[in-house]
Amino acid sequence: MSVNYDTIAPEYVNYRIPDTRIDAAIRRHIVSGEKVLNVGAGQGSYEPVDCDVIAVEPSREMIARRAATKAKALQGLAEHLPFDDNSFDTSLAILTIHHWYDIQKGLRELKRVTRGKVIVLTWNGDFGDFWLPDYLPEIASIDAELFPSVNQLTEWLGANTTDEVLEIPYDCTDGFMCAYWRRPEMYLIPAARQAISTFSRVGDIRSGLSRLNTDIESGKWHKKYQSLLGKTSLDCGYRLVVHGNSVA
Repeated sequence: MSVNYDTIAPEYVNYRIPDTRIDAAIRRHIVSGEKVLNVGAGQGSYEPVDCDVIAVEPSREMIARRAATKAKALQGLAEHLPFDDNSFDTSLAILTIHHWYDIQKGLRELKRVTRGKVIVLTWNGDFGDFWLPDYLPEIASIDAELFPSVNQLTEWLGANTTDEVLEIPYDCTDGFMCAYWRRPEMYLIPAARQAISTFSRVGDIRSGLSRLNTDIESGKWHKKYQSLLGKTSLDCGYRLVVHGNSVA
């Protein structure tokens, strides 16, 4: 089942607020003043404000909801970028490649139009200590099918590709799948789930959510996952994959 971002776009502004720590991790790879392409840009999360940014996004609704202060956005696909070779210093693909119909082709396009770094934020297929699959097992299998491994990404991107662990803060403001690993009650909020694309792909989750609600109210969840409660960040499998070098 594909995700209709025109449908889920309304909740993004409330639940997908860019996290400053994730932004800092991305920004370490971007030089101020660069010409930057953001592909699968959504409403503009993590676009550097001190760079010349152009965004590409397939959803009309997402583009319409971009703030007036955000970069110009073109409606289009990663697999068919309307730019000349080497048009950008850096390209971004932030939690988007799992929505592309041909990831290898999309990455090839990013490399074609970029003379410097290609920066991809992705998931490596291992939730680690993230517990939600204990209640909703389907989400693990769905995401495992959508995301290529980091090894596969590295092979597609080619030489001079590195990856780094991106731990998720316990109070992460960007409500993607694992953001609420220490705040289980958030997964019970329909609007919060609507801002997470995987929930658009799953079947009937009422039973799993009912068990989660019961365990939260009884204190069972807190006892079972007590080891997580003292952590301030967690490796849930997110990786920042970087290909190439800065042109500056």
